[in-house]
Amino acid sequence: MRMDFAEITRINGAFIESRILQTAVLLGIFDAVDDSATAEAVAARLDTDPRATGLLMNALVAMGLLLKHQGLFRLTPAAETYLRSDAPHSLTGLIRFDAALWEGWGHLPEAVRTGQPVRRPDMFQDQPQDTERFIRAMHSLVMARGDADIIVDSLELDGVERLLDIGSGPGTYPIRFCLKHPHLRATIFDLPGTLAVTRQFVDAAPCRDRIELVAGDFNRDPLPAGFGMAFLSNIIHGEDEDANQRLLRGVFAALQSGGRIVIKDHILDADLTSPAVGAIFSMQMLLFARGRDYGFDEVREWLQRAGFTSIGHRPLEPPLTSALVTAVKP
Repeated sequence: MRMDFAEITRINGAFIESRILQTAVLLGIFDAVDDSATAEAVAARLDTDPRATGLLMNALVAMGLLLKHQGLFRLTPAAETYLRSDAPHSLTGLIRFDAALWEGWGHLPEAVRTGQPVRRPDMFQDQPQDTERFIRAMHSLVMARGDADIIVDSLELDGVERLLDIGSGPGTYPIRFCLKHPHLRATIFDLPGTLAVTRQFVDAAPCRDRIELVAGDFNRDPLPAGFGMAFLSNIIHGEDEDANQRLLRGVFAALQSGGRIVIKDHILDADLTSPAVGAIFSMQMLLFARGRDYGFDEVREWLQRAGFTSIGHRPLEPPLTSALVTAVKP
């Protein structure tokens, strides 16, 4: 990336476009446009100010998210795919969640001064509405980007009878794994508040009879045991170094001999600066959690200390921004 005046000013003002997009999703602009509509018609549907709505929609045209011709607005193909709340690959759940973090980002200087998160790092368990927004955001991202389909094609699951998904959230991955592999049974281990939301996704799945939900906190409670594979997607970046070492020791105990662990996460280089998405995401973890994104050398050391062997690292192809770290229990 060439860093010059134009790029610095783009970075400085990037929050403006983010907030415009979040506001449009929160207000329901993309749902209200339909095939074509005037700004006045959209404002009437949403009970917003017509002049302000027109300004917002013009900005969305300038950002490439709406089209405008002779005063009529239409969705772009990308908006039709990702920004309607009822679209199969809708990203609106993630956008709504990110919008809820808006105030927290304003306290970043404080977090850097103190080294402490700006809210209690409880994985959004305090209020049921916060929990549901967070879990649906995770489902939204995975469905919009296609993570589950990519990962299920990347893992050898034919010889695995029982899979443990730790911190599964909406259960998107184990549902997809079970749909592809009829022999597979999955156990989801997650916090009680999260599982109240997970249950909605699992109950709607054709493979629901092969998915078990077990409530617990992996920072306090032992994991269930006897599994051929343990899957941890975007878990370690939410925890600090000590917690991750304890967690991986627990996973080792939960696996059968010959069982595998699969960690999907942003995995950084030795300098902890690349891939850029991981280094930048660490700032969000500083604000709202206990962790950060970790380098492969760090994760490998934790796995070795826990007793794992045959440790591997494989970056995933775009549009995914993460990698898989795998290891075996001898």
